[in-house]
Amino acid sequence: MRVLTLENIKEYLRVDSDEDDTLIRMLEDYAKEEIEDSTGVPFNIEGNSETYNMAVLIIIADRYENRSSTDTEFKVNNILSSIYTRLKAGVTNV
Repeated sequence: MRVLTLENIKEYLRVDSDEDDTLIRMLEDYAKEEIEDSTGVPFNIEGNSETYNMAVLIIIADRYENRSSTDTEFKVNNILSSIYTRLKAGVTNV
């Protein structure tokens, strides 16, 4: 289990500057809430499974890449739906 850092998230997003750090942190909080609301699996401050972390990254990337879209509703895609199923079932290794 590991804790995602801002650097991990920015590496996943391929962001080099610090310009969007506040936005990225806000999206990270949003992702954690989305996961808990959808799966019942809470964020663990001491570290999360790689499955949980991947769900966080996917949600952040979607919202970051679509931030200028007029469609503000998050839609779960197939891979995220599969990850949610794994989290609900307690299967946490990717």
